[in-house]
Amino acid sequence: MDTTTSKKMNQALVTDIGRNLFSKLGSGKGEILYTKAALYTQDLSGMTDEQIRALTSLAGEKMTTGIKVADISPVDKETKQVDIEFAFSNHDLNEDINFKSIGLYATIDGGKEEILVAIIPAIGTATLGAGSPDHTSTQLIKLGVAFKLGAAAKINISVKQIGVVYDEDLDAAILKLKAEYDPKIAEAGKVKGAKINDGAVVEPDKDGILDLIVDSDRIKDFPADLKDLNDLPSGTYRTSKSAASFANYPKMQDGTNIPIVWKCALIKVVKDANVGYQLIVSSQQKYAIRYFSNNHWGYWFQLPTLSNNDIIKLIDSKVDGLNIGNYATKTDLTSVSNSAVKKVNGLTPDGSGNVNVTSTVARGFDANANATTKMTEENLHGGNQILMDQNAGQDIVNWTKGQFIGKLSTSGGDMAEHSTINWNGAGDVNSHDGNIGGLSWARATDQAQIFAENNGNDNLDLVFKLGDDDSNHFSFRNAAGQEKAAILANGQINSPTIRDLYNKLAQYTVDYNNSYIHDTTIDFNNYLHETRTIKVANVKGNNGPLANTATMWGWLTTYHWDDNSVTQEYRSADGDVFWRATNASASRQWTWHKYANQDTVDQQQKQINDLINTVNFIKNNYLLGKRFPANQEAQAQAWENANPNGIAMIEK
Repeated sequence: MDTTTSKKMNQALVTDIGRNLFSKLGSGKGEILYTKAALYTQDLSGMTDEQIRALTSLAGEKMTTGIKVADISPVDKETKQVDIEFAFSNHDLNEDINFKSIGLYATIDGGKEEILVAIIPAIGTATLGAGSPDHTSTQLIKLGVAFKLGAAAKINISVKQIGVVYDEDLDAAILKLKAEYDPKIAEAGKVKGAKINDGAVVEPDKDGILDLIVDSDRIKDFPADLKDLNDLPSGTYRTSKSAASFANYPKMQDGTNIPIVWKCALIKVVKDANVGYQLIVSSQQKYAIRYFSNNHWGYWFQLPTLSNNDIIKLIDSKVDGLNIGNYATKTDLTSVSNSAVKKVNGLTPDGSGNVNVTSTVARGFDANANATTKMTEENLHGGNQILMDQNAGQDIVNWTKGQFIGKLSTSGGDMAEHSTINWNGAGDVNSHDGNIGGLSWARATDQAQIFAENNGNDNLDLVFKLGDDDSNHFSFRNAAGQEKAAILANGQINSPTIRDLYNKLAQYTVDYNNSYIHDTTIDFNNYLHETRTIKVANVKGNNGPLANTATMWGWLTTYHWDDNSVTQEYRSADGDVFWRATNASASRQWTWHKYANQDTVDQQQKQINDLINTVNFIKNNYLLGKRFPANQEAQAQAWENANPNGIAMIEK
């Protein structure tokens, strides 16, 4: 049974007149009797709580039920809580009941006037579905309400019931009966045991099943001491030995062997003192049989293998050959069978050959009529109607007449292969119809729509629309129901592939909004862990290419191959470029180097040229002196001759 609880209902509101009643009870004056709860069609969704509390009655009563006081318990010394319950069942309900509010009633001091003490508005429209055709209950709407009253309040718990049995009461009664009668039922008529002929008594197993098998029907192995098939007693046996292992194995009358494979073959023996037979069936569908009579086994005969077609042909030949007075032949029976009605619109005839077509087939009419006024309203099974419009010889179900409102199946269904649902606009390319039809889903405040929109000259768009606050999205899920991608209401695509693409782009693109550092001091070692480019402005840096007091304007790029191989590059806005090779922890040699530009090359070339000129000047203008001892005057003269700028000095 489907039990619907308060998930489809709002909180209960005590009416003004009910509040006055409870106030009176709280002071110890009067006695209350809860009498009934009722379903109403009155819609309260457009009213405020204050307006609802001011009501003294509700309109459109559809069903009433009794109220049960489930419990009365103290809250504190000044207050006690009264819990009431009530339920609406679809027992004997032939049609659905749609309702939008519930009213709770009580009387005071034994009076006859029932006072509306509380109202429960429904969330939207609630439905109590019709019961089953056998008048049993299939749905129960059960609710409970708690009232807090003064401790002095008198509450009559002799509830006025209106044909309702609550499920917990029914369950308790059923459990009591089951405890009493289940053991008796289990023992009543229980078979204690059974036997076949004079065999042993067989007792039932734990499931009450008797394993009764006639001994001759059991498949057994050959007796261990069997030598001759003539000595095989009655029964069914499996073979596992070759034919040569036994005397009197199957042979033709001329003594040749019958071609039967004995492996996994069966042999059936039925024999008494006078007559009997032995039948062998092999795993290759070969058969042999022999008979016992006059205290003697006859020769083996091989039986032919008959297919289903062979048997059918045999039966047909016998039936066609019958000629017994006016009895029907096989041909007559075939003709009658072929002409019999098998089904009408999916319905099979009953035992008398009749088909009830009123539940599915509408009455036909002139197929050649084409007058637009020639419409027929057909009455179908169960009070349903269909409007048929015959125009130009076609049967058209006219959906615009309103006869089908509320008649479509709310439980869904299947459509035929290749079938379509068509929405056609005005047809003119300049019509600008707007939304010409589609599908819409709504729940609470959100909605999702798919429709076609004619929004321009010869321009038809397929629109996917989400509402109402752009909190929902299009979800793409796998077979397990897990979301793998999504399109948000703002157009953003969320998927692993897109995220990877964004991450790669972020690594090689300067993001001026999210990768921009300015007016601070940074440590270049903190940017060694991923490949990225960062714009820096008015930034001082530690472990950078310049002194930590220098202000930098430019771009810092890190190339992270892995944690062991990292290259960092700083490109100044004035054109200077510095680089270093290190690792992610900056523990390896990390000296910064500067790329040479043309100005640097020119400056260094000038310095080199100046050095060359200086060296040449010194070479051309220097004075070289050398000391010689007094006994080497000749050597001193030779050295001076070899060195024009040299002066030889002889020690005396």
